[in-house]
Amino acid sequence: MALCFTHASAGYLVYEAVRPAGKHRLELLASAIVLANAPDFDFVPGLIVGRPGAFHRGLTHTLAAVLAVAAMGAVVGWWRRPMARGPAWWASFAGAAYGAHLLVDFLTIDAVAPYGARFLWPLSDGFQHAGVTPFSEIVLDASGRMAFVRSLLTPAALAVWMREVVLAVVVIGGVLAARALGRSRVPRFAE
Repeated sequence: MALCFTHASAGYLVYEAVRPAGKHRLELLASAIVLANAPDFDFVPGLIVGRPGAFHRGLTHTLAAVLAVAAMGAVVGWWRRPMARGPAWWASFAGAAYGAHLLVDFLTIDAVAPYGARFLWPLSDGFQHAGVTPFSEIVLDASGRMAFVRSLLTPAALAVWMREVVLAVVVIGGVLAARALGRSRVPRFAE
């Protein structure tokens, strides 16, 4: 399982792909990061009932969930109609940010069967997983709440946390450097 920093980095990339030039839009950035982490909120009901992994990588990790989130994005776009962007833009943004989570999970090492998730449900009940997995995994102990928390804090898990922090810094730094380089190459015309 990839951790929140890698998912947040994916959300950040979606945000950077769509944000208008100029200053940051913090509400849009926060939305992208929350949406990119949202599929893992499926741990919450499992933690409540004392079986942390009971609902993980179920419905929230499917194409159906991406489409539902995109539909909710369209509703937001309709509700915010006076804004420059309409329902289709908001649906695309929400679906892309949420779907970025599934892409990261698809590309994450999965050491415990079943490998991958049913990402294409309802089109397929099969488990999908990439052959190339650049992202590290933390093997979670889902036998109880405290075991779950302890598995997030093992030395191996802490190494993954650190790699994800470094990845987030590199992604953000790379985007900021690319934007700065792009601005410096824009010709300036005298008025």
